[in-house]
Amino acid sequence: MVIKKRQILWDWTNTGGDGHPGVPDKINQVPFGGNSPVASVVNWNTWVPPELKDRAPFRPMVRVLESTKGGEWAQIQNSKYPIILYFNEPERANISPEQARDIWYGQMLPLRKNKGKQLGSPAVASDENGRKWIEKFMSLVSKDPPDFLCLHYYSKNANDAIKYIQDMHNKWPKHKVMVTEIACIDRNYQAVVNFTVHICNWLDSQNWVFEYGLFDFQRKVADGFVSPAAQLMDANGNFTELGKMYVHQQPMKAPGVAANAFISLNAIEENDSQVEVSDDAKAGEPLSHEPNGETAEAPEATENGGLVQFSIAAALGPDQQKALDIHNNKRKGKGLKPLAWDNQLAKNAENYAKHLAQIGKLQHSSGDQRPNQGENLAWASSSNTPLAMSANLWIAEEKNYHGEPIGQGDFGSYGHYTQCMWKLTTKLGMGSAKDAKGGVYVIGRYSPPGNFTGQKPY
Repeated sequence: MVIKKRQILWDWTNTGGDGHPGVPDKINQVPFGGNSPVASVVNWNTWVPPELKDRAPFRPMVRVLESTKGGEWAQIQNSKYPIILYFNEPERANISPEQARDIWYGQMLPLRKNKGKQLGSPAVASDENGRKWIEKFMSLVSKDPPDFLCLHYYSKNANDAIKYIQDMHNKWPKHKVMVTEIACIDRNYQAVVNFTVHICNWLDSQNWVFEYGLFDFQRKVADGFVSPAAQLMDANGNFTELGKMYVHQQPMKAPGVAANAFISLNAIEENDSQVEVSDDAKAGEPLSHEPNGETAEAPEATENGGLVQFSIAAALGPDQQKALDIHNNKRKGKGLKPLAWDNQLAKNAENYAKHLAQIGKLQHSSGDQRPNQGENLAWASSSNTPLAMSANLWIAEEKNYHGEPIGQGDFGSYGHYTQCMWKLTTKLGMGSAKDAKGGVYVIGRYSPPGNFTGQKPY
């Protein structure tokens, strides 16, 4: 399943206009569709690039004070798109937090109350002035806060970027984050690639990050601050190697470098022949496999010396035991029966992990490769306890599940959790394998499988 979070920051000059011929056809290099990590398009304006042709959602922006007036404001009011972004680095445009608050209550909030729009916060620079500005603004609108916390970040160090984004999220943990501009400013190309791979994979792996945009797709370097080595487009409008990586690769991998990230995939089972979900499912829709045709029934296990239908491991390794305990501690809290470790499932999982390590990408096995088995997948740059780390990651999706039947809501954000917690699942086996660059592929196999469309886990 593709994680769709990446914004295309499509500079307005690409569209073209008076005195600046554009390259609108170059947007066709973006692989729009279910298999693409691209989620939306932004051009820092209220108007939609006509070359987009509704192939992805557009995020109109009330960028400056002028955007709150006249024809630009009319475009915002008439927008069909569900998310509206607010001021872009207002602290540098001499817009005070108090001004922004007044416009927020006078113009922005009615968009939410009357038209059902979701609203992004102003996006400030990550310097001291920017931080002080957004803290003041958020305090002024605390009774009617934005739906998304929008952030910018530029530096040479991906770990610094992660720390800043995490710290800002911790200040306002109830808000999903949109990193609407981020890039490496190092002039060394390899350093830029390493930064980009690291940060994109990390952002993809954080459930509280809604979307993010790598700066940016335009034919010239925006200013002296931006690194020429970080350009996503060349002078003719063709995507650079970095631009191609951004729109195509997930997880992103730099040659010879293992990205510091954790990526997961989850399989869904279908038991209703009327439900059809293709492998090109859109964001929030489940990844499909062969229909089972009927609901799985859990096998009975008898006690006191009776026949037990599991090939249970007599002694598990520390990582195996920890992963099993993580599953069962959470299941116990929901009143569900514990899972038993199954050696055959674990062997199957390890064999498939070795296959993924060889081909170098996450993809689910076919239904006939794992009959009557559910499957969770994960990838990490490195880990000494990959099974436990994966189990924790999957279980952490509990916060995204709100009791809906499988296939409804944002399945992509909770499907690992519901497989772990499926009431009729009784057996678990997990395996892992490293690729040539040190990345770890982790497979969880569950029997009987869970995530049946239209059903609930418990």
